[in-house]
Formats: sequence, structure tokens, C-alpha cells
Amino acid sequence: MKKFTSRKHFRRSSIFYLIAFAGVLSLVHSCNKTKHTPEATTVTNTTTRSATTPLQQGVAQTKVVSVMGITTSTTGTTNVIFRELEEGFTVSDPTVISALKTAYAGNEAVKITFDPWKAIVTQVSAASSGERAAHNARQIVSSPGSSRMVDLANTNPDVINNVYAEGVLNNTTPGLTDVIPDMATAQLMFDYLTHQCCALPGPYTIDYCITYQYCEDGCYARAHKMCYIINNKFRYATHKIFSFAYPDGPYTLSVKGEKWGGCCINWWYHVAPLVNIKTPTGIVAFVIDPAMFDQPVLLATWLHAQENPVCEGSNIPKVTSYNLQPTSSYAPNDTSSFVTDPDYTDTDTTLVHYRPLTTCP
Repeated sequence: MKKFTSRKHFRRSSIFYLIAFAGVLSLVHSCNKTKHTPEATTVTNTTTRSATTPLQQGVAQTKVVSVMGITTSTTGTTNVIFRELEEGFTVSDPTVISALKTAYAGNEAVKITFDPWKAIVTQVSAASSGERAAHNARQIVSSPGSSRMVDLANTNPDVINNVYAEGVLNNTTPGLTDVIPDMATAQLMFDYLTHQCCALPGPYTIDYCITYQYCEDGCYARAHKMCYIINNKFRYATHKIFSFAYPDGPYTLSVKGEKWGGCCINWWYHVAPLVNIKTPTGIVAFVIDPAMFDQPVLLATWLHAQENPVCEGSNIPKVTSYNLQPTSSYAPNDTSSFVTDPDYTDTDTTLVHYRPLTTCP
């Protein structure tokens, strides 16, 4: 995992910087708390399937992916991102680079071998016909015009936080309440979700624990699972909020994983649930992200936390856009279209795969 130096032109309101940075430094201390069981009822997806074998810490992973983008930096480093993985990678083997460029040009799914802790791709091989068919069968929903470009250093946080006015709520689960009545109720819900962390000993009150402790990848599965619980256990409506560092320039989303060992975590996108909460000043949208914080936070705070100035290298920490989506959007196909996971097959498989893993090597 790359370590980075301080960003040269990091300008923003000191108040929001301190709020965001403090939130990242804490990185959910509640995940280290004693296991708490609010009630005995297990929250289970009605369509849950048996997931596959957990992965091993420190062992290279393989996955069928499609190339989202491949670029060469001014220093000659080849960077690549994949639709199916949140993390950005570097590639040094010329044969691997050539194979990825061919796959990108032909929009073909390939199987890669990669080290998520070093953020490198080491091998590429052809996907089988069955793997390609399964990959191509994913449902994609388009959201033209939903992406919002943003410059956090020069944008009033109040403008960013006013996402409630856009009003994209859960539209798949009937009978949900649109607004959480107060922050205390939201915090109780947040704590329940946090207590399902895989870093804690079971038994859990859901079918698969949530992998907050492994932040290299899997935000899409964590967000989908959290929304399911918020919708079906607590009966509140949800949105999804996606942040992107793609495609404008040599940027990355960067969070310093203080709780998970102190390494810099670099993504090309990130996603978390967004809920509406009634506050003394009106209804406000808050992000629910126990992998980064120990309480609901405003959108501007969540976005600022992904521009950590300590994590600067050849790619500058910068959020270039965000996208407010319905709960059904699972992972990006690009910055304005998304794949879905209506039966939670990929969600549950991802959570089981990542259950024993931790963020920093």
C-alpha cells in the first residue's frame, strides 16, 4: 500500500477539514466495542444463498472483471481501475498491461490475479464462457444527468449538504417511512449496524456479518446490506450516495485507515447509504458509513474525509463528483449507470469472502 506526503495545494475551510479528519481518525471505534445484541431476531434476506469460501489474509485474489479505465502517469506508472473493484491498481508487467489494454479496447471481461494490500495486478487470463455469460447478464440501470461535479476546496458545504432536495428515495420496498424522527433514533440504528462488524465475535443478529474492518474493497456489498437492514428491520427509506475520483485527471479517493493499521486506502469510487433525519433546523440527509465514522455524518464531511492530504502520491486525493442513487443501484458501471444485485447474490458472496480480512497488511 503506498504512503503519501502532504498535499501542496490543499485548501478548504478549517472547520470542515477538522471535522472530516477527526472522523477518519476515529474510523469507527465502536467496532472495537463489546458485542451488543439489541434483540434476538436475526435479520435475513429471504433470497439468501449459500456463499463461497472466505478468502485468506495476505493471499492473492482472483476475480472476473471489466476494465473501467487504464492510464499512464507522468512518471510512467500504469494505473488501472475495474468496474467490479473499488480500489485502484498499478501494473508493471508489460504482458499484463497489454492484456488489460486489449480487454479494455474490446470491452471484454477477463480474470485477474491481484494483491489488494499492495494494489497491484500480477496476472491476466481469459474468462471462461460461463464466467463471461454471468458477467454480461448483470442488469444495468442508467441514470443520465444524475452525476454532480464538485470541487470541495471551493464549494460551500451547505450547497453539498442540500441533497435532501433531490429526493431519490428507496423505491423497491413498500411502506417505508421517509424521514427518521431524530438523531437519537438514527444513532441507535447506526450502532446496531456497527455491532454487526466482522471484527467482533459472533453470534450476529444478521445472517452475514458486515466487513467494515476490510476497507480495500466491498463498500458496494456493505452499503447494500446496510440498506436492506435499514429498510426491512427499521422500516426507513434509504438512498445510496456514490463518490468518484474518476474521470477528471490523476486523482484518487484517499482515506487514512487509522483504526485498521494506519495505511492509506485508495479508491476510484466509494458508496454508502444516505438517510433523511429530522433535525431542529429541518430535514437533513446524513451518510451512514461505519467503515469510516462512528455516527451519521453530513455529505460534505463524508466527501472531505476522502481527500486525506496525508495520502498524496502520484495520484492526488480528490473527489471529482458524487451521484445520489436509489437503493437498488449496487455498483457503478460508470459514473452515471449502475449494476444491480436484487437477489443479494453478489452482496452475500462478497461479505463471506472478505469476512476474515483486514485492511492494512
